[in-house]
Amino acid sequence: MRRFMKGLTVLFVLTLLVLGAYAFGIGYYANRFQANTKIANVDVSNLTLVQAEELIEEEMLDHKVTLNENGKSIGTIELKDLDPVLTNKGVIEKVYKSQNPNHWLFYYFQGDTYDASLLSGVEMDHKLLTERLKALGVDNTNRTAPKDAQLDYQEGKGYELAEEETGNQIDLAELMAGFYQELSHEDSQLELSDYYSQPKVTSQDEDLQAIYQEVEEALSTKITLTIKDHKEVIPKEEIAKWVYFDENNEIVYDETLVSEFLKTYNEKYASYLNPRQFQSTNQGTVTVQPGTLGWSIDRETEAKQIVADLYAQKDVERDPAIIGTGYDLPGNEIGDTYVEVDLTYQTMYVYQNGQMVISTPIVSGRAGIADTIPGAYAIWNKEIDAKLKGYNWIYEKEYTTPVKYWMPFDTVGQGIHDASWQPTFGGDWYLSNGSLGCINTPTNVMAQVFNTVEVGTPVIIF
Repeated sequence: MRRFMKGLTVLFVLTLLVLGAYAFGIGYYANRFQANTKIANVDVSNLTLVQAEELIEEEMLDHKVTLNENGKSIGTIELKDLDPVLTNKGVIEKVYKSQNPNHWLFYYFQGDTYDASLLSGVEMDHKLLTERLKALGVDNTNRTAPKDAQLDYQEGKGYELAEEETGNQIDLAELMAGFYQELSHEDSQLELSDYYSQPKVTSQDEDLQAIYQEVEEALSTKITLTIKDHKEVIPKEEIAKWVYFDENNEIVYDETLVSEFLKTYNEKYASYLNPRQFQSTNQGTVTVQPGTLGWSIDRETEAKQIVADLYAQKDVERDPAIIGTGYDLPGNEIGDTYVEVDLTYQTMYVYQNGQMVISTPIVSGRAGIADTIPGAYAIWNKEIDAKLKGYNWIYEKEYTTPVKYWMPFDTVGQGIHDASWQPTFGGDWYLSNGSLGCINTPTNVMAQVFNTVEVGTPVIIF
């Protein structure tokens, strides 16, 4: 019996000791982290909240990251050099409060590790990172920036899809994120080539591919201009020069450049500025200087039409837009119906279908003062009972002169009209009594001229 009581006493004492020890543990861990607790790879076991915060901050300050680039060591950056600030200490307190001190014994057999919650809780100075990188010889200003894939124009080739280029500039924001991720690793290594700035647009970009396809289709559009008897296919290389892209990456064609290109066709074919050989009535073959007669491609109108054709992306063959006269006439565009003014003989002839139907003396511009300007022209208007207004530089005064018939043929005021004030026509009367440049014609003859000559009829003056 004594032995039994003694055993009970020992058991009771041991129980009290165990309970006392457990109660002591509860009290001890009531204001401490449990055993085997790590936060961001820092062992905070048995530490108070304040001690844990200080230790974590201290450990982070001592953290180092080794930088490598393409297998070559660049150097080491210490976290403390980046002025780190632990901004979410509340997470540490949250971990602290989540642990139940009544379960302290179990933590000796299983631990708690908290990493991810602190990775975004450290702020580092980007400027200091840039300076530290420069100190290690990593300076973005001396590195190649990434280049987006784009359409490049190559002289003689047109547009090509140029691949993107990575370059070797460092994306500092991504590198800083890499530092955050390395906070929980004891042996921290960062490969700089993993943090190169990347192009924003690659050659596989759907929008870029669509633009490239559109350009290819536009450049393959065949536009053939039939100029007189000549066919001109606008070269693909020329069209490529006209292409540019607006702020929405939509294709736009430069009408000014199209117009400039059309100038080459005018230089090659247009007759507007060409001297002409003319078989005169009295002087044989004479050279007639250019005037208003002739034609050229209407560059402004035609440029708009070409751009419309390119947008439509359909092959076309047509005549270009033409301004002037004589485009449909053969040879020198004078034809066999025309008005001939021979300044030497002071005579005007009207021919229809190769036959002379009118011959009359005239008075041309006053010699040496208001000479009639020679050239190949065309009647562009007919008016009855007109009033001619202008400035008479011979008498230095404004004038208004009524005429019965008025047929202008150039752009500076020259024309054919009756002149009832002239007492005589032909001969050398024009030398001292000539007009201001117009072809003064006897009134009785002028009525016949007016009724015979149509608008558009060439007027050849020499």
